[in-house]
Amino acid sequence: MKFILTIVLLLFSITHYQICFASGYSQKKGKGNIIRVPSDFSSIAQAVTNAKNDDYIVIAPGIYNESEISIDKRIVITSEWKLDDDKSKIEKTIIDAGNKNIFIIKADGVEISGLKIINGDHPLDINAIVTVRNNYFVDNKDAISFEGSGGGYAGYNTIKNDKDDGIDLDIRKGGGHVGSDIIVEYNKIFSSNDDGIEIRLYEYPNQNIKYEIRNNIITGSKNAGIQLISYDIFTGKEFNIHHNIIESCKVGLGCMEGTNTKENTNGASTLDELVYFYNNTLSDNQVGATGGNTIFAMNNVVLNNKLGGFKRFGKKSVVANNLFFQNGNNNLLELSEHAIFRSNLLEVEPGLNGGSFVPLAGSPCIDAGEKYLNVNNKRVLKISGALFNGKKPDLGAVEFK
Repeated sequence: MKFILTIVLLLFSITHYQICFASGYSQKKGKGNIIRVPSDFSSIAQAVTNAKNDDYIVIAPGIYNESEISIDKRIVITSEWKLDDDKSKIEKTIIDAGNKNIFIIKADGVEISGLKIINGDHPLDINAIVTVRNNYFVDNKDAISFEGSGGGYAGYNTIKNDKDDGIDLDIRKGGGHVGSDIIVEYNKIFSSNDDGIEIRLYEYPNQNIKYEIRNNIITGSKNAGIQLISYDIFTGKEFNIHHNIIESCKVGLGCMEGTNTKENTNGASTLDELVYFYNNTLSDNQVGATGGNTIFAMNNVVLNNKLGGFKRFGKKSVVANNLFFQNGNNNLLELSEHAIFRSNLLEVEPGLNGGSFVPLAGSPCIDAGEKYLNVNNKRVLKISGALFNGKKPDLGAVEFK
């Protein structure tokens, strides 16, 4: 009897918690309260002012004309999607910034999720360790901006028609800025007026920030899909760029030197930072990728890039086990004579689905990748078994299923 009573009380507690969670302000979600806009406060700014650490600000569907809201506490700002997992509510919960900034984020632990953000000028100005996920950004300028101090996570966002860069990941450490590592994954970035993802390395040494950029789809950027801008000083930054699809840009991966951001496809002879570049698919760009001095490129599919595949990879670079096909009859342009080039497939039709880039049955990409990259008898890269299905990775960004 005592056991049955315990179960009944437990079920009552769970049900009561669920009802409270859905009912509004002053109810708990973890440690914090749920504050609803507009039922508890008529504006997002008022809700932020009245929120405390760990509170959830849940915004009802509608259009909100708001800007320049400073966040200096650990809160979540989201839509009702966060409560009921109804993704249709994301596109119905709209913040129109009126060509201004929306959130200036100064506190670690902030999450911005489940919102449609339009007409912003750097709508998210991030200066802390922040999570940005499951948002739609349309017609903004630098939709997600990690330009000073900051870091954290940006994933599962859709970014369309950005007036400058879709995601700005400059993140600097030095000169009063405290940057940190970042993961950028599963974003869809369409038709940026400049770069899909832009990263300035800045002039501070010993920044030692790690970037994980994976599983993104970047199409139609007028300059680079992903751009690395060297300030001609070694920063210690490190890049792990893998399983991305980059197509129809001026260049897929563009390395620049001399602080230059206007893409010229010349590469960067002064960029010594380590770039692991593997299992990406680069298609229908002008140039697939331009290099710095230390680009470890493996298991990529590089096809139909009009002016060439890989260009100006520098003296410490490795180009191993990639597939090149129909890159303007110039699969490899001006690679350093000291770069290592081995086991690549040249002018082999990859056999991919034209829309998704998934290998078709019988594709030479299936199980044709390598799990390890060794340089001078030293292992410099190991690909996790969680990233592939068969005995070995496939070539390109998408695994055959």
